[in-house]
Amino acid sequence: MKIGLNPAISSVNGVGLNRSVKKSNQPAFQAVNQKYLKEAEDWYRRRGNINTSWYEHLRDDVNLFKDISAQDGVDTMLAVRKYVNEGSMAFYNHVLECIKRG
Repeated sequence: MKIGLNPAISSVNGVGLNRSVKKSNQPAFQAVNQKYLKEAEDWYRRRGNINTSWYEHLRDDVNLFKDISAQDGVDTMLAVRKYVNEGSMAFYNHVLECIKRG
């Protein structure tokens, strides 16, 4: 019995790229922290924006306590961007840069 490669996941160079997956217009978040995502959604649902303490807690968990990796923090920030109103965008960008710098 001959075992062959699945053409959907094999490629010419043997990397194993799944060519059947369509590209999405949505960003691909690697590891969004679900606790913080849910809190951001709750804040947005109640107040129409994310509370500043949410940003401070996430930043502290990433930079100070190292409970969350920097990349997970960045992915979480990118995922909640849609819940940030224009008045808070400068603070959002500041916290995002702090998380990126570590």
